Order: sequence, then C-alpha cells, then structure tokens
Amino acid sequence: MPASGPVPPPDPIRITLSIHPFHRPVRPHRLLVLCLALVLAGAGCAGDGSTGLIASDGPGALDGELRVRRWSDARAWPTGRVPAAGDTVVIPAGTLMRLDVSPPALAGLDIQGVVEFNRDEDLSLSTGFIRIEGALRIGTLQAPYTKRATITLTGPTTGDAIPGMGTRVIGVFPGGELTIIGETRTAWTRLDASALPGARTLTMRDDIDWRAGDRIVIAPSGFEPTQAEQRRIGAVSGRTITLETGLQHPHYGDLQQIAGRTVDERAEVGLLTRNIRIQGAGTGVVDGVPVSPDGIGGHIMILAGATASVQGVELANMGQRGKLGHYPIHWHLAGAVPTQFIRNSAIWRSNNRCVTVHGTKQLEVRDNVCYDHLGHGYFLEDGGETQNALHRNLGVLSRRPAVADRLLPSDDRPATFWVTNPDNSLIGNVAAGSDAFGFWYALPDNPRGFSAGQPDRPNRTPLLAFTNNVAHSNRQTGLHVDDGPLADGTTATTSYQPRAVPSQIGSAAVPAYFMGFTAYKNSGRGVWLRGRDHFLSEAVLADNGIGATFASAMSYLTSSLVVGRTANNVTTRDLYRGFEFYDGPVGARDVTFAGFSGSGIIPWSALGFNRNGGGGNAFALSTLNGAQNLTFIESNVVYIETPVRTKDGDKAAVFQDLTGSVTGTTGRWVTANTPFLTTSECTLRGAWNAQICPGPYLRAAVEGSGTSMPIVPVDIVRDGGATERFVGSGTSTSLVIFAAMPSRRYDLTLGQFPTTLTLRLQEARAGEWLLFSVGLPGRPVSVLSGSTAVPEVATAALVATESTMAFAWDPGQQRLHVKVLVTSPTSTTQGQVTIRIRP
Repeated sequence: MPASGPVPPPDPIRITLSIHPFHRPVRPHRLLVLCLALVLAGAGCAGDGSTGLIASDGPGALDGELRVRRWSDARAWPTGRVPAAGDTVVIPAGTLMRLDVSPPALAGLDIQGVVEFNRDEDLSLSTGFIRIEGALRIGTLQAPYTKRATITLTGPTTGDAIPGMGTRVIGVFPGGELTIIGETRTAWTRLDASALPGARTLTMRDDIDWRAGDRIVIAPSGFEPTQAEQRRIGAVSGRTITLETGLQHPHYGDLQQIAGRTVDERAEVGLLTRNIRIQGAGTGVVDGVPVSPDGIGGHIMILAGATASVQGVELANMGQRGKLGHYPIHWHLAGAVPTQFIRNSAIWRSNNRCVTVHGTKQLEVRDNVCYDHLGHGYFLEDGGETQNALHRNLGVLSRRPAVADRLLPSDDRPATFWVTNPDNSLIGNVAAGSDAFGFWYALPDNPRGFSAGQPDRPNRTPLLAFTNNVAHSNRQTGLHVDDGPLADGTTATTSYQPRAVPSQIGSAAVPAYFMGFTAYKNSGRGVWLRGRDHFLSEAVLADNGIGATFASAMSYLTSSLVVGRTANNVTTRDLYRGFEFYDGPVGARDVTFAGFSGSGIIPWSALGFNRNGGGGNAFALSTLNGAQNLTFIESNVVYIETPVRTKDGDKAAVFQDLTGSVTGTTGRWVTANTPFLTTSECTLRGAWNAQICPGPYLRAAVEGSGTSMPIVPVDIVRDGGATERFVGSGTSTSLVIFAAMPSRRYDLTLGQFPTTLTLRLQEARAGEWLLFSVGLPGRPVSVLSGSTAVPEVATAALVATESTMAFAWDPGQQRLHVKVLVTSPTSTTQGQVTIRIRP
C-alpha cells in the first residue's frame, strides 16, 4: 500500500460460527478468535484463506493446564494484532488471558477459557456483552483487586446479543465462573450528629475508610423517602467527612433514651463508590454515572451450574427498565449455591430492581447498599427461594415504576425487600424509604412462575429468621405480612399460618417471631401482620402513623416500646396511634407506650381499633383481644372512634384489661361508647370516647344458609332496650357477628329469611348462655343442636329457666325463643343451634 495513504482496516477474519453456538451469529468481519488449540498443535487458524499466526516464540507459560497469554501482546493473537474496536473476541478453553491493557470498545467477549484482570493496572473494558462458560476473574478473596477497574456494557438496546438474555449483559453459563473481588470498604454506617440543610460536615457513628472523591447516600429522616441525598466527599478526617456541596434536607443523627430504651433514628449513610465498577452505557453522565433515558442499562445473569462470587463491586446504571429478567444482578433458577455471594457492593441508579434471587437457595447477600431503584429491590421472586441469607443490607429509595414498566402488578407498591418464602434469614437489614413498603412478606400458597410445581407452601412455612431489621420513611408500611402473589401476578389477602409440616394444613402451629424490629417515620404503619401465631417482640416503633396493626389470631406485641412522637421532627404528622386491635385474638403484653398526648383529626392514643383509613371496620372482632402489663408515659391510653352505623365491626369493639394496667382494675373491659355494649354498671371515659365495663363479653353469630340465604339487615334489641342494626360481617349478607353479654336476651328481626338459620356462641366460657328471640315466617321445621333435637317447652318464660338448651314457639307473635348454652367451649356443636325455617 502507498506509504502516504490511509492505513486500511485489517482484513476480515471469517470462521465457522458453529464453534460458538451459544450466542447469535455476529458480523464475521468483526469476529476475532484466539485459536489456541490450533496454535498449540502447530497449525494455522482458518481466516479469509490466509494462514493464522503460529505463536512459535510467543508468550506461552503454563499455569496448571492453562496456557497464559497477555492481551497486549500481538503474538498472543493468531492475526498478529490485538483486538480492535468493534471486534467480538472469543477466548477458547485452555487459555488464561491476562487483561493488562484497556482494549478499545468491543462488540462482545466470549470467555470459554479464563480472563483475568492484571492486578497492577487500572483497567477498563467496554463491550456489548460478556458470555462466560470459562471464568472471568478480577481479584480473589485471598488477593482482592486494589486498582480501579471498569466494565461498561454497551451495544444496541434491543435484540439478543446472547439468546434469551438480551443485550448489554454478562451471562454466566453452566460451568462458568464470575469472580469479582474488590476492596472491602465500610459499606454503611449511621450519622452520629444531626445535620441541618446546608450542612457540609457530617460525623459518622463508626470508623470509616472513605476517601475524598467517594460518593455516598444519606438516608431520609422523615416521612418523605425522596429526601435521600447523594453527595460527593470532599475531605475525610477520622469519622468526620466534608461534602463538596451542602445538604438540601435535614438528617437526624441523635440517639434518644425513652422509658429506659434506646430509640435509634439516626440516618444511615451508605458508600456508593467501589474500586471495581460495572455499568451500563448511557448517553450522558450525571453524578458520575451513565444515564440511559430509555432505561436500558447493563445486567448480569447467573444460571444453574455457574458460580458467582461478587464482593466490593459498584453496579451503576444497571438493570433494564420494564424488561423481565434484566436486573443489575440476578441468580436465575440457579438451585443451591452455598458458596456464592454478593457482599459489600453498591447498586445505584438501577432501572429495574437491585439483587434478584430467583429459584435459588443458600445464597449470601450481605453488607450491600442499594440506592434509587425502580420496583422491588432485594427481590426473592417466586416463592421457591429458601435458605438464603440477607444480612446487613441497606436499601434507600425504592421507586414506583410507570405503569408500562411494572413487571408485576405489585410493583405499584414497591418493597425494598420482597420476600416470597419465609424460609430465608433476614438479619440487620435497613429499608430506608420506599414509595410503599420496607419489608413485604408476600407469601403465596404455592410457588409461582418458573418455580410453580415445587412442593413448598410459603404461607405455611416456618419463619427462619427476621431479626434486628429496620424500616423507616416508607410511604405505607415498614413490615407488611399479607397480600401474597397469585398466578397472574396480582396479589390477594393472605393469611400466614406457619406449620410444622407446611404441606399438612392440620399440622402443629409454629410461632413466627419477628424479633428486634425497629420502625419509624412510616406514613402508614410500622407493622401490619395477617395470619396466626405471630409475635412481634422487643420492637421499637416510633413516629409512625400507626405503630402496629395485627389482622391476625393468637398474635401479640410483646416486650416492646411504642412511641408517638419523638424529638426527631424532620417532617411530622397530625395523628399517631400505637397499637390497633383487629380481628383476633390479638393483644399487647409488657409494652411501654410513650408520647401519645397530642390531637389531630382525633386524639392520639396508645391503643385503639383499626378503622381502615377512617371509614370504619366492617369485619368481626374477637372479644378475647386483650392488654396485659402495659405502661403509659405522657399518653392518652385509649381512643375508640364512634361506630359507623354501616360497619358492624365498629359496633363490636371491646377488649379486656387482663392485669388492670389500662383501667386500674384487673379484668375490666373497654368498649366502644355505644348503648348496645354498655349498661349502667359501665363508666364513661370522655378522653377515650369509650366505656369501662365489668363484662364479660362473648361473640354471637347469626348465619343464614340455603336458598335465599341473605338475612340482612338484622335489627337486634338487647334486654333493657338498647337497639342496633347490623348489615353483615365484612362483605357477607348472610352472616352477622356481634359482641354480647352472657345471660342476656337479644331479640332478632331478620331482613330476609334463609332456609336455615344458625345461632352460634363463640369465645364463650363454660356455663355461659344467651336467650334469642327470632321473628320467623312460621313455626320452624326443626331446632337442632348438632344432630340432637333441642327440647321444646311451653312458654318463653320457661326457656329462660331451663338449665339446658330449650326453645318455645309463640304462634301469636310468630317468634321462636331459644336458649343457647355452652357447656364445653372446645366442642364444635355446644353453643350452637340450627333452625330449619323452610322444608
């Protein structure tokens, strides 16, 4: 060629594409193959008809069974040149290629041998994809990589660079190894002093190894999750850092002592910078991170039979918005991976989740920071994920995706930690600011998606560990145990009832202990539990709209501190409530309530009843709900809203003061301020809008069945003249449940007549009874207790004097008078009468 002319591009190299069948064909003129097998055999490489390079005197030291070569050495490549921009490079099996230079941007890298980053160099690698059947190694646990390394995933935003994995991907295939071990840094800590807007100096709680130029995130301290702030460090002196720019929002950093307990609402500070970064390419850079307006960053997928060890790595602009399976890092149906992990890493500005564990067991996810991501964050996908350890991870700012970008309908309510099987260990994690939930135990009855068909029963599986976790600044609830996924991806009300043998519904109950949980500044609630046999123990719940609500049975808040408003005044509310009774039996034991002395729409209170956002409660409440050994400091003890006439649950609001710590008298009952629940023996507490009564109370159910089964509305008159109309328990029109006082008479007028009417006493003690008078269209066909006929007596007056069940029919009034008696509370038929109204 003329010496003065332009240098032509290298001749195209053409090979048989069948030697790399796991990605789609690439342009032959940009495919560069290291043909080590041919070179070692003394043969040439098939190209465009020319003979490939035989590296007779090139670098060829052996490392075990691997031939070691250096990327920068032209003799390592059969064409006699190092890879050029746009090449797709294949490293064949048997070769260890040391990356000792930063190559020009590649179209792709297919690793069938081994690629190792040279420990002595700052390196960057830009490529459309990396396909790993061999190994990609950047550092080891014994010798972490200490220089700076950057992998940028480029290429088109559509199509399949690797079939089934899409573009801008690192795909680790069976037999492949991804080992990336960077420096271990202080992943996150907390402030040790509060910082006001404009502040540039922050003091940390712990010793730190952070440096000038590092980027950090400061978690929000109030109810607004978007008050999280990312900043760059200008200088470090001991535990004090100086920011390059001042803060926009206040961040709380003081420990509080309340009632002898420590309340820690100090804002978390997470390190975002690592010496190894993997990033998706973008059209620009903001805060040092590539920006992809279309939301297509990079992603990493690890398959079954592969291994991945990731530590000290920064993942920025990763994940692909709206694309299923395209997450920053994703163990995909990987099975048991007891030696694999992601530790001490930072994932930020993610377009799609943070860490996804799908069909994978025994993975370690520890000491990571996830900041500013779309949809659920730490994501245990289908319900088949078990025995994974999520320990000491920080999540900050989980955002709601646009409707078109939601992979699941539940992404409308993103959770920083989405857990679909309780057989996982969550210890010491923090969920600091979400558009919905901090921790969401979304437990299906069976695994979903690709995990469908597995024998797991997540909503009946014992809880492995939920200990010392923290949730704050979430728009809805800190810890939400309810609403499991259905097969179509939507969610439905779910009752978590752990059993010793999950596959057997009647198996022995196993208590679920949620231990040492801290929840503060959650706009909705600190905790919502639905199920049975739950214990929230040693919790600190402070500054939440509502501390805890248990839509459960046999579930209790124990040995805990619940605070209305603390000294942390970074955004406040006008309503605070500590513990809400709902469903039941539930209760609070050995709990201290403090700081419930204010007033908003209604007075603040330590105790109350769930009102479903103020609209009233339609669902039945247990009369066994109770309070035991409670302490109140500067608090209004109870406030019970006036019942809504169209909500039956409101009309049955009672709980028992088991030890006298609420009312001053052991065994007294606190009831809604309604005549139907009270007598002249009760005492009104005006500040509570409630009455203190001697009780006791039981639960009475009136249920219709058969043809024309609706019975509502049901008007009930208690002896003494108190009247109440009931419109149905929950959404039912055939069932009415109300709180009743034993040894009293209740006259029922049904709105409609079913074929069969059942009167049932629940939560009653042996010997307790009620008299019912029921208007009917005619003499009943039968009156049975179980399969036994109830004896008939002549008059209603005689019914009341009978020591056993009895009934009388009054033809003039067209009323049935029946005594329902409990002799054995454990019997399924005692305390129940079935009246056949029609043939």
